[in-house]
Amino acid sequence: MNILAIDTSGVTASVAILRDETVLAEIFLNLGRNHSEILLPSIEQLLMVAGLDLGAIDVFACTIGPGSFTGIRIGVSTVKGLALAVDRPVVALSALEVLAVSATGSQRKICPMIDARREQVYTGLYADNGPYSLTNIIPEHLVGADDFLKLIAEDVLFIGSGALKYEDVIRRRLGGRGFFVADHLHQVHAAAVGALAGKKVNTGGMTDAVNLNPLYLRRSEAEEKIDPQY
Repeated sequence: MNILAIDTSGVTASVAILRDETVLAEIFLNLGRNHSEILLPSIEQLLMVAGLDLGAIDVFACTIGPGSFTGIRIGVSTVKGLALAVDRPVVALSALEVLAVSATGSQRKICPMIDARREQVYTGLYADNGPYSLTNIIPEHLVGADDFLKLIAEDVLFIGSGALKYEDVIRRRLGGRGFFVADHLHQVHAAAVGALAGKKVNTGGMTDAVNLNPLYLRRSEAEEKIDPQY
C-alpha cells in the first residue's frame, strides 16, 4: 500500500510517501513561504524521486487541523483534488493526534500543544499505550495554556509549538512533572501522518475525498468580526 501524506497545519510544510510502514521519501520545509507555492512542487518532486506516478498512490492522508486556517485549507483542498483525480480514499487526521503519536514510547501521558495565539493553545491529553497507540483522555479543544495546566496532576510529556512557546509556564506550573520531547519533534512531520494513516486504514478510518473537510476549533477572524457575540 502506497500512502501519500501531507501536513500544512502550521508554519512548516511536509510531504511523505510510505509503502506500508516504510518511509520511502519525505520533504520537510520550514522556509516561511506560503504553502500554496511549495506544496504541489514538493509532491511532484517526491513522486519523481520515489519513481511513482499519482496513480500508484493507494491512499492519501492529511492533517485537517487544528492550526493555521490558510494552511489547513491549502492542504485539504490539495489532497481533495488529487484523491478525486485518481479516485482514491483519504485518511483525515488531527494535527494534535499526529503530534501525540510522535511522542509515544515513554509511557507518560502525552499533551500535544499547538500555539493558537491570544495566549491560547489547541490541546488535549492522551494516554501512551505503546508505539503509535493512544487513548484520548481529555478531548482536543481551544483553551488558555495556564487554565489547561491546572487540570494536570501527573507526569506529562509535552510536544508541539504551544509547548515550546509556553515551556516556562509549564515548568513553573508543573515543576518536575513536565517533560519535553527533543526540539526536532515539536513540528508535525508528514512521515508520522502517513504512519498513523496506515494504522487507521486497518481499522476502517478512511473516507472519500468529497467528505474531506477541515477541523477548526476556532472561528476565523473574519467570522468573529461579523458576529463577535456568536
